[in-house]
Amino acid sequence: MRETDLDDVFTEFEARTAPTFRPPGVADAARRVRDRRRRRRGLLAGVAALLLAGPGGAYAMAGRDDAPTPPAPDPSASPDDRLVERTVAVPGVPGELRQLQFVDARHGWALFDTCDREDVGSTDCRRDLARTADGGVTWQRTALPAAADEPNLAGPPYLLPLDGRRITVVIGDRYLVSTDGGASFTDHPVSTPPEVIDLALATDSGYSLRCPQDQGVFSGPSCPRPRLVGIGGAPVPVQPPLNLRSESDKQLVEGGDGRLWVTAREGDRLTMAVTDDRAATWRTLPAVAGAARLLVSPDGLDAWLVGISDTSFSATDPNRLWKLVGDRWQEQPGLPDDTSTVAAANGGVLPVTSAYGGGGYWYDKRYVDEPALGGPVRADDESASVQVLPDDTIVVTGQTGTFLGTGSGVDRSWTRLS
Repeated sequence: MRETDLDDVFTEFEARTAPTFRPPGVADAARRVRDRRRRRRGLLAGVAALLLAGPGGAYAMAGRDDAPTPPAPDPSASPDDRLVERTVAVPGVPGELRQLQFVDARHGWALFDTCDREDVGSTDCRRDLARTADGGVTWQRTALPAAADEPNLAGPPYLLPLDGRRITVVIGDRYLVSTDGGASFTDHPVSTPPEVIDLALATDSGYSLRCPQDQGVFSGPSCPRPRLVGIGGAPVPVQPPLNLRSESDKQLVEGGDGRLWVTAREGDRLTMAVTDDRAATWRTLPAVAGAARLLVSPDGLDAWLVGISDTSFSATDPNRLWKLVGDRWQEQPGLPDDTSTVAAANGGVLPVTSAYGGGGYWYDKRYVDEPALGGPVRADDESASVQVLPDDTIVVTGQTGTFLGTGSGVDRSWTRLS
């Protein structure tokens, strides 16, 4: 199951040792990872406060309409390099590429902006949106309404895509919504968000965790106990048998098999419940001490617990890992000491990024580097993030570009877009 948590990319590894080099020092690695996560939380805090009514990182944000097969590898790619380089360029569109978000292997959205990054009150800006339907080979400009070019008084724009045709551009105190691939937009104030935003922040089947008094996806006053609701706030038959107090870290995940998972973390213990009949009945699983977050593969067949948390650092060992076998969690050999972010792909594969740069896969109880994410990548901010889309495409996002890994298991073809 994908997470929506995205930030920026890799540190340089030197010369030919880049794909396998790991600087010594577990303590130093842990420190650098903690520092990176603190910076990441600061960057995402404003977006989370604006967009999410429930717990951050728990909602699926893309991929409802279709499930296309991944694009065939570019014939110009070298079998040895395993990396295709593409530039996101749209004729007649000025400005920097500020955001790039894919919803599956073929469909993605790009935002260009001429505003000064450091000046939140920039004027005379121009913002343009573009979309691709072929994995970034070609891009088509979609004209934004004039409201998108108004002064940047409430922070930069933010893309909230639902699929290849429906997208919301969050800017200032309004939402610019297109449901036809960018051919037209409607303008909505923050007080009355349209249903497409509800859908973008819910799971694939349209579930979310929400305060009972909230009329939309945007939080009012905090409530003692959020509730699980369906699209439009419809109540579910039976609430999950967990203590979902407002102060606990909560997570909602839906896998491709239709199972719905709810977790609550208090202190160092993670409790969870799962339903396979659309919340008519629930099954609780044993609580796990030291676990911080649930990962579910896109097909729903694999469930994992990890010690890495995007919201806190109370776990004593953030690199611990468990796999669900039957109805019990079995601890596995841990993730690498320098793990920065981790997600779940199909086939028992966990794509991982490193705090030092690059990334790879945890698979078959061991970690292996992915060469395509190593040597060619140059960055110094240690802010790479990884997610897995509903069609099992791996996305690594960072300062130097967005990397798409299509294929299956650890046999992937990689494309870098910048």
